[in-house]
Amino acid sequence: MRDPLRNVSVRYKLVISFLGVCFLAFGVGGFLVSSSARESLEREILTLLRFQSQFYATVLEADLRALGLRARDFASDGYIRTRFDELGAEPDPVARAGEEEALRGHLLRNKLTLEPAFSNLALARPEGNGIFLADEQDALWIRSLTPAAFGTDDWSSGIVVGEGEDTRPSVVLATPLWSLAGDRRVGTLLVRVDCGVWIASALGSIQVGEEMRGADPSLRLRDRSGRALEIPQRMLGGGVATGGSGRGRGSVLVVTGGEAQRERVPVLSRDVLASSFPITINGWALETSLETTEALRAVSGLQARFLLTGVVLALAACVILFFPMRFLVRPIRELRDATVHIGEGDFSVRVPVDSTDEIGDLSQSFNRMARAVEERTESLEATAESLSQRKNDLLKERDRLNAVILSMRDGLMVLDADGRPDVWNAAAEPLRTAVADGGLGVASHRNCQRSALPDEEDPQPVTDAGHPCLKCLFEPAAPPRSCLLDVGPFVYEIHSTRLSSEPDGRAGRVLVARDVADRAQQDEREIHQERLAVLGEVAAVMAHELNNPLAAIKMFSQMIVSKLPADSPLLEDVKVIERNTQTCTRTIRELLDYATGATPEVGPVDIHESLREVASFLRAFRERKEIELELVLAAEDPVVTGDEVQLRQVFVNLILNALQAVGEGTVEVRTRQGGGHIVVEVEDDGPGIPPESVEEIFRPFYTTKPRGSGTGLGLSTARRITEIQGGGIELVESRPGKTVFLVRLLRDAP
Repeated sequence: MRDPLRNVSVRYKLVISFLGVCFLAFGVGGFLVSSSARESLEREILTLLRFQSQFYATVLEADLRALGLRARDFASDGYIRTRFDELGAEPDPVARAGEEEALRGHLLRNKLTLEPAFSNLALARPEGNGIFLADEQDALWIRSLTPAAFGTDDWSSGIVVGEGEDTRPSVVLATPLWSLAGDRRVGTLLVRVDCGVWIASALGSIQVGEEMRGADPSLRLRDRSGRALEIPQRMLGGGVATGGSGRGRGSVLVVTGGEAQRERVPVLSRDVLASSFPITINGWALETSLETTEALRAVSGLQARFLLTGVVLALAACVILFFPMRFLVRPIRELRDATVHIGEGDFSVRVPVDSTDEIGDLSQSFNRMARAVEERTESLEATAESLSQRKNDLLKERDRLNAVILSMRDGLMVLDADGRPDVWNAAAEPLRTAVADGGLGVASHRNCQRSALPDEEDPQPVTDAGHPCLKCLFEPAAPPRSCLLDVGPFVYEIHSTRLSSEPDGRAGRVLVARDVADRAQQDEREIHQERLAVLGEVAAVMAHELNNPLAAIKMFSQMIVSKLPADSPLLEDVKVIERNTQTCTRTIRELLDYATGATPEVGPVDIHESLREVASFLRAFRERKEIELELVLAAEDPVVTGDEVQLRQVFVNLILNALQAVGEGTVEVRTRQGGGHIVVEVEDDGPGIPPESVEEIFRPFYTTKPRGSGTGLGLSTARRITEIQGGGIELVESRPGKTVFLVRLLRDAP
């Protein structure tokens, strides 16, 4: 790792280091300590807020449940149930008005006066219509009621805000009215509860203990729709017990808003710490919040005090560091200047020694090193001059040797003592590449007996080459050897001999390689042509010799047929012998015609008939290899003008190549009309032709078959014959599983 302050002087590095230590100790450390204290205090405050939320919510819920029970008591008043039920059945308006006045007086005098938190009462029919108010001047709160208020169960509304001068927030409680017999519901009792009186009476009667004292939290009641009631601090612990109208003492502040308003009070934010607890009776929640600044005032100045302490200590450290920098940095600077002089070649420079500490020991060691370097430099200069002269002589010899090696047309390769290529020229590059690949592209051009010897013949192979020929030629201790190797497209005649093994000589091996591919191919073509010629002569002699016994068999079978009676059971057997004899005779005649190459005779040729004869001619070959040959002869007019023997030779070459490529599979021959041509397609499901050989297969003497298995003249001869006939031959498709050759023959030859 490189020094990030490598361009800064040491004295400044010392100051920066001490300042960094002070900053980390008191800045970062103080920040971590104060942050930890702040987090601990926040957790304690949140715990207290959760306790306060639960406590106040429990008190408010208990008081609200008591108000609900009081409303249920009002609903059980038989007078109210009877009078309200009779109002709906009274037809006389005057009598009805009197009954309403009596019922309203009962509600105002005998019910509302019993509960200070109840600001108004109303009676409604089961359908929610025909609402009867105790105080008709206070009727706007009825508008906020939903259909759920007129059900068969007790119901509580959200925060209801008055309009006009009456802005007192309230909550509406609803309880059903039943008939005296209890068999039907006659309506609903609606009670408007003044939130200010309810909250003040509930919270004002409790005493706040020591666990709830300290910073004053803010209380807020939030209903299901998101509206909130701000509860003043004066209502807590013996504040105002009864509420008034408007926003005077004992009142609560209304904060309107829905979901957006709820997002303003997070559980823990940067400015406010808050907690909430649900009121299960009506789905409200009590939120208790406290400003962070007020709550964390005890630790607010802790970070500043840590930073101030760090700055003071850093200044004191700078004063203390003056003396170490004065007597430490200057000797180091003198050593640096001396090294610069030595780097420039002045080895006589020395540094003064003023102390006996580590800096003094370092200065003395530097002076001793400078003296030793000066002495050895003088010795090296003399030696360098002598080596320079010898180097020039060696360079001349090397250049002369390189010129000789590069001018050679034959490949030259020198192996080291481990049998690995050390020096080679451009002509030997293919051989070196084959050696680097482990001999994957190397093969013996002739059968080599040494490659079949057991490993005991080569007890200590040194080379890493994997091919036996490479081990034979590249073994440094082996005697001189020569052989022919196939290296890719090249055929090398290689002569290998070992270098001198004298104590003062260099161990290794020298290989000289000459490309004799053209000569080897010519030799192989001549040998193969001679082999084919001999084979043709032998086949002709054998065919001639077989004709005589076949003629005798045919003649005697005909004689037997003429002598047998028409109903003889042997007649059919003799005819089978005669038919097979004719088949053998025709096969031998076709073989002789194909081998002798009769004089071309141009005339009408039935392509379908020729293909059938070729299939019959190759029947023995394909039956021996269990290959299926299918003829799909779909051409309407298969007659062309040409030499029947030559065209048959084209089909024999193509179909025979397909049969040899398939191994075990299917070869399909198809014919069709193609304009003025007859098109013959030969398709096999063999492995296909390698991509690198697609452009070479029609070149004379090129073959993909093993050496000695083909001449490479079949496809080139077939193309020449089809072109003479006014057509052509081409490879349409070649891939594993499908290879298709297409032959076009002009129907009227030129």
